[in-house]
Amino acid sequence: MTLSEWATQHPDEIIVEDASRAAVPSLVAVVAREVTDAEGVPSDDGWLEHAFAACVAAARAALCACGYRIRSSAHHYLAMESLQYTLGLRGDEVHRLQTYRRMRGRAMYDQVGIASREDAQAALASARALADRLNAWLAAEHPDVLPE
Repeated sequence: MTLSEWATQHPDEIIVEDASRAAVPSLVAVVAREVTDAEGVPSDDGWLEHAFAACVAAARAALCACGYRIRSSAHHYLAMESLQYTLGLRGDEVHRLQTYRRMRGRAMYDQVGIASREDAQAALASARALADRLNAWLAAEHPDVLPE
């Protein structure tokens, strides 16, 4: 399935939107900030929260570069799903990110101590790898949306 086909399956949530020259670099900067912020948070839940926020920003940047935007309340779920069609993540990689999404939601809204140190470290490693993959993909596939 292509990104366009996937987007047409979500007509109420995914909209076509031209990428501005400022939007993608701004989202890439959010990715970098969230990774850095995760490294300075003392709690494992906080690491996970910032690491996942970096992943969401990376997914949004990739969608933006392709001319799409998510507008629904389900944007975290759809953002992770979109990575199969933008950056070419495998199903198991997306599944792992969806696991972090669920854990983050529980940690934010239900209870403290959801994430273990291993979970937090794995989420941060995933965020770093996704940031690297995004930057390489943007340089190769969408250099026109990067700053000159």
